[in-house]
Amino acid sequence: MAHNSATAARMAQELAEGEILLPKKPTRVEIRMYCMGTGDCFGLKFYAGPERIFTMMIDCGSCVGDANDFRPYVENLATWIKHDAEPEGKNTSDPERWEGGVIDLLVVTHEHQDHVNGFAKCADIFEQLKIRQAWFAWTENPKDPSGTAQDLQHKRLRMREGFQKALNKVDDNRKAIEKENTQALAALESLFMGLETLGEINLDEKGSPPGKPLAGMVSIKKLVTNNPDTVVRYLSPGTSLSFPQLPDVKFHVLGPPLDKKYIYKDGREGKDVHKRHFSIGEGILAMNTFANLNSDEAYADLPFGREYVVDEKALTNADIKKAADNMQEYLKKVRTLLNAYNGVQESGQEDADDEKWRQIENEWLYTAGSLAIRLNSHINNTSLALAIETGKNGKVLLLPGDAEYGSWESWHMIEKWAGAGPNGKHFVEDLLNRTVFYKVSHHLSYNGTPLDKGIKLMSNPSLTTMVTLDRTRISSRWKTTMPNSPLLSELIERCEGRCIIMNENDIVNPPSDTVSLASLPDYAQHAPNKTAQVLWKQYTVRL
Repeated sequence: MAHNSATAARMAQELAEGEILLPKKPTRVEIRMYCMGTGDCFGLKFYAGPERIFTMMIDCGSCVGDANDFRPYVENLATWIKHDAEPEGKNTSDPERWEGGVIDLLVVTHEHQDHVNGFAKCADIFEQLKIRQAWFAWTENPKDPSGTAQDLQHKRLRMREGFQKALNKVDDNRKAIEKENTQALAALESLFMGLETLGEINLDEKGSPPGKPLAGMVSIKKLVTNNPDTVVRYLSPGTSLSFPQLPDVKFHVLGPPLDKKYIYKDGREGKDVHKRHFSIGEGILAMNTFANLNSDEAYADLPFGREYVVDEKALTNADIKKAADNMQEYLKKVRTLLNAYNGVQESGQEDADDEKWRQIENEWLYTAGSLAIRLNSHINNTSLALAIETGKNGKVLLLPGDAEYGSWESWHMIEKWAGAGPNGKHFVEDLLNRTVFYKVSHHLSYNGTPLDKGIKLMSNPSLTTMVTLDRTRISSRWKTTMPNSPLLSELIERCEGRCIIMNENDIVNPPSDTVSLASLPDYAQHAPNKTAQVLWKQYTVRL
C-alpha cells in the first residue's frame, strides 16, 4: 500500500543485502496538545528508544480565531512534524521522514468547527505535509453501501440550513423591537445569543451559503482524496487496525455507533452522566424563593417587570378600573394578532414591518434552541472514537473526539467484543480499565464523559488526562457548562492532579492546586516568550 512504500523499499534493500531490521517496539508516546483555544489539535509521536517511528495527528480547530490567530500554532505543528533528532545509521529510519513533514496517520473525528476549521484557515501548510493515511468515521463515507451515512449527512445539512434561517430571523426580530419593550427585547437577545453560541461550532463562517458542509471538512477531504499517495478510510466500530511500523500496537475503533438511536441518544443527568451545574444567575430566583418564604418580595426575585407588581391592600376603585381598561386593550391586541394570523385586515390597521415580530407565525423560532442542541449532540456522537492499545493487555490511550453518552453506551454493545476481556468482561470495559491517557471528551462538559459506562471504569492508577478547554477563548454562554465542576473534581481525584487543561485561567479549584505540572518529569510546555500565550502542552506516556 502507498503509505507503506518507504518501509517496504527499506526492507527490500535490507533483504538484498542479507540483513533485515525488524520494526522496533515503541517505548514511549509524546502527546502534544496545541493551545489555540477551546477545540482540538493534537500531535502524537511514537518512539522506539531515540528513534521516531510513527507520527499521528488528530483534528485542527478552535471555537475562536482567524487565520492569523491559528498560524503560529499550525506552523509550530508542521515544524514539529518535520524535525526530530535523526538517529545514527542510514538503515534505521524512514528517509522520507527527514526530507519533509510526514504524517503517518491523520484522524479527523467529526464535523464541528472547533475540530476542523484549522484545515481551511491554514490549508497551505497542510498542503506541504505528506499524509500517508487519513481516517474518518463511517458517517462521513459518501459511498456508504447501507445509505445510512448519506441519510445522516442529508439530515445534518437540512438541520444546519433550518438553524441558520432561524438564527437570521431571530436577529431580524430583535432589531425590529423598540428599545422601550425591554422584556421582549431581553428575551430575544437571550435566545439569539444562545443560538449564536451553538452556531459558532455548527455553522460555517458568516457569509457562507447555508446547508453546506463546513469549509474545514471540505478542505481536508479534498486534500487527502485528491492525493493518490494517501489512503483514505471510513471506519466502523468493532474494527481493529495496525501498522507495520508499530508492532504490538492496535487501533480499536469504538464509535460512532452504527445504530442511529445511539447517535441521537442523551444520557440521564445524575444517572448516566454528571448533573449539569448552572451559574448563580440561572438558579438565583428559586434559591431566593426558598430563602425568603413568608418575607416581602425583593424586586430582584421577581420574574417580571416592576410595573406589573400589585399591592392588593393599596388598590383603589380607580386602580381596578384602570386594570380593567388595560385588560380590554390587551384583548383588543390579541384579536388583532389573531386576525393578522388568519389573514383578516382590520379597518385602519397598519401593517408595519416593525410589528411583524409579534405575529405568532414566528413561534416556530423558539424551537430553534432545541434544534441547535440536537444538531450539536448528533454531530458529537458521530465522532470517530479510538482506543490505542500498546501491547497485548498493555496500556491504552483513549481518544474519543467529542463523543457524548449515546456513543459511549454503544461501545459496550459491540457484539464481536462481548466477553473478549478478562473474566468474561466486554473488551471495551477492559480497555477502559487499562486506560492511562484520556483526551477528555467535549471540553469537560457534563455529557462528554459518562459515569458507569466511562469514568468509573478508568481504574488505572497511572491515568492522566488532557482537556481542550480555554475559558478565555470561548463564548460566554459555554462558560455555564464548561467545565462541569463535579466531573473536573472526579478527574483530579482519579488522576491525582494529572489533569492537563489547555488554560487554567478562570478555572475554580484547578488541577494545579493538587499537583504542579512542572513537577512531573513527563510534562512539558512551550511559549515563545514569558508573556505570550502557551503554544502547546505535552505529556509523554512510557510504554
